Amino acid sequence: MFNTKNMTCSTQFFCSIFAVIFCLSGCYQSNEPVSFKADKWDEKMAPHEDFHLQRSYPDPFFDLSAYEKGVLEARNRAQEKGVGFEDEWTVQGPGNIGARANTVAVHPKDDNIIFTGFSSGGVWRTTDGGANWQPVFDDQLWPSVADIVFDPSNPSTVYVGTGDPNISFYPMLGDGVYKSTDGGDSWTNIGLQENRVIPEILVHPTNPEIIFAASMGLPFVKDTNRGLYRTLNGGATWEQVLFISDSTGITDIQIDPFNPEVIYASGWDRVRNNQVSLTVGDGANIYKSKDGGDTWNLLEVGLPSGILGRTGLAHSHITPDLVYAMFVGTDQQLQGIYKSEDAGANWSPIEITGLETALGGFGWYFGKLRTHKFNDDELFILGVELWRGYHEFGFWERATPEWWWYDVHADKHDLTFSESGNIYLATDGGLYRSPDFGATWEDIENIPTTQFYRVAFNPHQPDWYYGGAQDNGTTGGNANMINEWPRIWGGDGFKPVFHPTDPNIFYVEIQRGIISVTTNGGLYFEQGDEGIDDSDRRDWDMPYLMSVHNPDVLYAGTFRVYKSESGAIPSFFPISETLTDEVTLATRYHTITTLSESPLQQGLLYAGTVDANVWRTDDDGNNWINITNSLPERYVTEVKASPFNEDWAYVTHSGYKDNEFIPRVHRSKNRGETWEDISNDLPDIAINDIFILPNHEDSVLFVATDAGIYGSVNSGENWNRLGTNMPFVPSFDIDWNPAENTIIAGTFARSIMTYPVDSLLYTPPIDTSVATQDVFSKDLPLEVYPNPALTDLIVRVPNSPGKPSEITVFDKTGKLVIKQAFAGSRAQLDISGLPAGEYFIKGKTGHMVRSARFVKIQ
Repeated sequence: MFNTKNMTCSTQFFCSIFAVIFCLSGCYQSNEPVSFKADKWDEKMAPHEDFHLQRSYPDPFFDLSAYEKGVLEARNRAQEKGVGFEDEWTVQGPGNIGARANTVAVHPKDDNIIFTGFSSGGVWRTTDGGANWQPVFDDQLWPSVADIVFDPSNPSTVYVGTGDPNISFYPMLGDGVYKSTDGGDSWTNIGLQENRVIPEILVHPTNPEIIFAASMGLPFVKDTNRGLYRTLNGGATWEQVLFISDSTGITDIQIDPFNPEVIYASGWDRVRNNQVSLTVGDGANIYKSKDGGDTWNLLEVGLPSGILGRTGLAHSHITPDLVYAMFVGTDQQLQGIYKSEDAGANWSPIEITGLETALGGFGWYFGKLRTHKFNDDELFILGVELWRGYHEFGFWERATPEWWWYDVHADKHDLTFSESGNIYLATDGGLYRSPDFGATWEDIENIPTTQFYRVAFNPHQPDWYYGGAQDNGTTGGNANMINEWPRIWGGDGFKPVFHPTDPNIFYVEIQRGIISVTTNGGLYFEQGDEGIDDSDRRDWDMPYLMSVHNPDVLYAGTFRVYKSESGAIPSFFPISETLTDEVTLATRYHTITTLSESPLQQGLLYAGTVDANVWRTDDDGNNWINITNSLPERYVTEVKASPFNEDWAYVTHSGYKDNEFIPRVHRSKNRGETWEDISNDLPDIAINDIFILPNHEDSVLFVATDAGIYGSVNSGENWNRLGTNMPFVPSFDIDWNPAENTIIAGTFARSIMTYPVDSLLYTPPIDTSVATQDVFSKDLPLEVYPNPALTDLIVRVPNSPGKPSEITVFDKTGKLVIKQAFAGSRAQLDISGLPAGEYFIKGKTGHMVRSARFVKIQ
């Protein structure tokens, strides 16, 4: 559980930084042409396009079946823990920066009980009004949440609709509707697994067996799993009661609070893949049923028709028959808001002057309209800002502070009222509450669900962890100040790079490779990508690095490699020709994705591309050699030079295709002339990064995957999932903190997490009759006797009287066979049930780890 009220910020030099945030991801406009049908508003979708491109290239569609099989394989094998892999990750943070909350639900009788659901961070619950939150949905396969509702007749029953209702991240799908009958402690899937995105759920106010679920289907393709579904038996069976078309889903539903037989539903045309971007269509209409969903009528009088975008609905809580509908136009701005006072028979437009740009030009991302629970005169429009309208007077105003102050985060996705009158707001930066009808707002969650692209180690502040996050810029901090992390820079954040000797110099990056540099510790930033041609194709996450041999030298990659030798303020010049294929697809298919320099040889560089090319230069860019050879025709996520042998290198790949089973981790011992597969027993999931631990002869490897972090302590012969408490969420980047000896993982749903490397690194004893000391322990060794043993084994942990300790025993394959906690310095283990053979034993007290080996005899 994360305490969100009692953390204090350490006095750190970044705490004094106030960076003016120039833009969110939706504000930066790319001028690059595209060769497939695309909306000009799709820059907001660029991060999601990048995720999809990585996992689909060279295929036009993301293979959902292969992805799901891979993640299921990872989950099913999660208990196969090797020695040292069974410790817990530490959540460093941030808690306060936030992530995209799609929905918020407040208990109808108790304001202290609140649920919120994230686009990729699952469901979280508080029972004390927001002081503390805990995740309650981590056991489910799909952590993307669209809607949470209480059963109005029994609020101990809660429903969750899965999938991202804003359809902006390809694998952020769901597997139907979930139900909890114990207030969120446990969940059961009650159907609609193939519908993938369930934007709204309605529960009948007096008959909990009747539930409605809106469906957008599988957004990648046209399909018939769209429309409105109803169950009459609590989810045992479902029927489709409204279907518009195979490209039109139902995005919003409302039930008449005065007559539950009356239901309204609104349509939205949405298909999204590498070849089609459909956000508008002729299915954007409003439908009404007067018989509990058996039959439906199209509502037309006074409403717009033709090609339109997303739609939204709201019903008065006070006045019968008073209904509102909103429509997004083809320009992705607000087309209009319409009012009906006769239950939808007739509609009339209301004044929207001042709201022309409320949706920021990406109306497909919003589409939510709300009526005030206690005042019919007030309407709320959720967009980049929250707008409150007194439409009878033609007057609209912001109901939250302007987003760039970050008092309330930009991009609003849900709003609800409690019986006590509080207003709750879900945004791209978390959850807020207003106790005074919107006059003031407070952030009521510090939930560590920030989505990180990149992480980094700062040698001048080794107890801090840094990273760049989607929508939330660059930030840094640690668990001791989990709710006080400062914002260092804005936009979509990527890799921060720190000068090794001068603490005042560091670099930050936002989307499309825009680099900035400070030479005074962050008080002022200036351009850091001078010389890189503005017309160059740049990856969403453009790679750049500082030479480990000379901090005055930097490298960057567009579709070619650049170098700067000018010191802190870069001045780049190209050192390669085009390293991608000829541009035959959209330009985003032909960029450099990764750069690496050998830690052992200056000027030995490697580069990888979207279109599956891997290159090497031995002479700092004078000559480049294509070393792709037999590697898979898949997106190259990382190329890393070995810290042990200057001729060794590693490559990782992404990509999903059912029954393809490509190797995704390769090693070369001759600079890429030949490659060997070292994927071995890794699950069939995308690999996003690789890290080779220095000073261990390339025996200790870590990979970041779509299902967490995996490690190997035998050069890739065997892999184990690292840690016991990281949910099955993507991790895009890993690094190492040598001062703390921790692996740093940037997760795309659970902020930054760290794992103690000491848990993995020990030297087993050579003589099986004598226990040996952990190589990291300067204390007395772990003692085991008798050795060999028959039925009982005595384990002694020196210098730990009264301290809680834990003993774990593993067989030779790394399988955990005994786990026992005890207090004191001596424990007795019953080993009578173990087969004869050799075993490893580990004793852990705090962060001190000691290890030994024993033999079990018959």
